[in-house]
Amino acid sequence: MQGMSYKALYLAYRPQTFDEVAGQAAVVRTLKNSLSTGRIAHAYLFAGPRGTGKTTMARLLAKALNCEEGLGHQCCRCSNCIDIASGEHPDVVEIDAASNNGVDQVRELIEKVRYAPIRARYKVYIIDEVHMMSAGAFNALLKTLEEPPENVIFILATTEVHKVLPTIVSRCQRFDFTRVEEKDMERKLREVLSKENANYDEDALKEVIALSDGGMRDALSILDQVLAYSGGYLRMNDVLDIYGLLDKGEKIRLLEALSENNAGDVLDSLNAYRDRGIDIRRLNDDLVAILKDGLAYSLTEDKGLLTYLTEEEAREINGRIGRQKANDYLAAFLKNASDFKSASSVSTLFEISLLTLMSGPVPAPIAPQKEATPPKTEEIPVQKDEKPVFAETPQKPAPEKKTEQAPKKPAIITKPQEFLFDNDPEEETPIDASGVSALPLATSGESYEISDDELIKIMVLGDKAERTALVPKWAKLEPLKVDLKLGPLANLLSQGNPFCLCKQAIILTYKFKGQKEKANLKANQKPLEELLEVLLGRKVFIIAIDHNDQNRLWGSFTSLQQIRKLPSKAGIVLNLPKVE
Repeated sequence: MQGMSYKALYLAYRPQTFDEVAGQAAVVRTLKNSLSTGRIAHAYLFAGPRGTGKTTMARLLAKALNCEEGLGHQCCRCSNCIDIASGEHPDVVEIDAASNNGVDQVRELIEKVRYAPIRARYKVYIIDEVHMMSAGAFNALLKTLEEPPENVIFILATTEVHKVLPTIVSRCQRFDFTRVEEKDMERKLREVLSKENANYDEDALKEVIALSDGGMRDALSILDQVLAYSGGYLRMNDVLDIYGLLDKGEKIRLLEALSENNAGDVLDSLNAYRDRGIDIRRLNDDLVAILKDGLAYSLTEDKGLLTYLTEEEAREINGRIGRQKANDYLAAFLKNASDFKSASSVSTLFEISLLTLMSGPVPAPIAPQKEATPPKTEEIPVQKDEKPVFAETPQKPAPEKKTEQAPKKPAIITKPQEFLFDNDPEEETPIDASGVSALPLATSGESYEISDDELIKIMVLGDKAERTALVPKWAKLEPLKVDLKLGPLANLLSQGNPFCLCKQAIILTYKFKGQKEKANLKANQKPLEELLEVLLGRKVFIIAIDHNDQNRLWGSFTSLQQIRKLPSKAGIVLNLPKVE
């Protein structure tokens, strides 16, 4: 009988206070502040994906409203807290709208609403899956929801908020629950494993998090099942066996065989997957994740953007597959994800998609030739390196009109942060970068930090004409990207756009935060300065910002400009760090 007392992990470790909630920081903070200031709404709507804590948060709010230690407390010791946690409190009523969705049930609820609480300050009605209520039931609830008795609070929870009547939504204070972030989920799972005295492998823990898809309840249920299967040890092989998954190495080998058009290995692998009961939908999603990471790394060389692969694995994928094939594969696998919904056989559809990728484009059919006598043709003079062209000539062709080629328009700068580059290598004079320090780029370390006040001074001193003249020279970095030693450096510099240039400094805007952080590392400043000196003709201090920084700076700059508080050019002295 001892086994009957066991509680599932997601029940045993359900949060008992706001502080124990994994993720949902914005929701927790807002509710805490509302309780501390006494700004309590009469109706709440908790909306979000399954397993993200909506019902749990509703119970925690009921606790905080009725704890005997005072409003906002969750002592977990008083009778109100204990009974609410166990679902036995007479004043906290949980209703499943999936099975109580009719008008009669709602009318019965409305009758009970009028009675005062038996033991608590507030009578709390938690209506789960509220979107499943009928239109008649919604309408019956509408008036009561708008003007409930003073001591009654409604908490509605739903996974499909778009199905809830707008008139209901407008009468509630709405909270949107998001999928739990991996770092929050990882912290919670480590805590549970420690309390359960269970050993675990790091890769197995990450796979559980990936399988949960942002749902904390799903993560605990998966963990519970694997620990039961393995005897208390969370191993990667056990996770893969239970859920019919492949390890990362097998997925990478499948992509490599696909890129080599090795149909034999690909088909053998697919047959083996069928025998092992591998989840093809999950495999398709994982291949998308691998290719996405590979493309992101090839474009940015920022390992901070990798979510599935290691930096070494990303390099291996990019070296073997290439960007064009990766794009083709991504398009095919994303189409699979959509087509799986209507496919009679998911594995067959997946196999066909792989065979199609290996077979390449189908040549256009050649129209059959008629046996009629061909018309007379006249040969047109052919320029060098051109294929001969024949035209049907019942009469002489009209002389070809000569048109003068319009001069190429210069790039136009539409905004200070937007530049159009002319990347025609034939029009660019190669630059001499032989004097640039060919040091390996650092990916971590100390960074230069420049205050907004200093950046605004640079903007005031900025020379628009010089910056505009620098823009076309940016294309000269392109040939250096393939250089074995200077490639990473040229790539990092070229990813930035000149935002503002003065005599002593330049501000570059980067699309990604990781690129900005890499450019601001102290170890990378000297080689970046040297390479920019080749384009600019002098050394300037390089400051990297991202688009969020840029928007903030423009807001501050224009605000100061409007109130005439910008510093005077004549009095500005820049206080820039000394490059070591």
